[in-house]
Amino acid sequence: MSGRIATAPAIAAAAVLSLALWPVQIHRAFGLPAHPLLIHVPVVFIPILGLAVIATALWPRRLERHAPVLAGFAVIANAATLLAVGAGEAFRADRRALGSSPTLDQHAEAGDFLRWLMVILTALLVAALFTRARRIVLAAAAIMAAAAVFWVIRTGHLGAKVAWGERGPGGPPPGLTGR
Repeated sequence: MSGRIATAPAIAAAAVLSLALWPVQIHRAFGLPAHPLLIHVPVVFIPILGLAVIATALWPRRLERHAPVLAGFAVIANAATLLAVGAGEAFRADRRALGSSPTLDQHAEAGDFLRWLMVILTALLVAALFTRARRIVLAAAAIMAAAAVFWVIRTGHLGAKVAWGERGPGGPPPGLTGR
């Protein structure tokens, strides 16, 4: 219990500081568009976090021991999500001249919704460090975690359709082949 008390303020401060990443729009990393590079962190971390939160909600006795780890991991996944969405906004702005599509618009909307889900999930997991009503907060966090897992899959699927074309496994659309 003393470990949770000692780390809770630091995790809460990190969660608040991660919100400063909301307006950040990274255009390039290592000479490449940043969005396709950054998205891999939330694509991996959100499902891991979601499964861990749901498992902890099913066996709440483990919450006391795992709450700081869950909250800390949520802060990292949230920061990565904020950076990925910001990079996506920059990526889209850089390519405005190429036009838009309904799938691209849906992908952007799904990414924005996922950003909100992660902020709320992170807030719930940080709140679990401070509240006495941990089981109620954890139940709400499990619902948000399930939603975040669904939305990261949906957002990624829509992004893959944008990148590789609507037609499926026929390769990337013209213009992305380098010809």
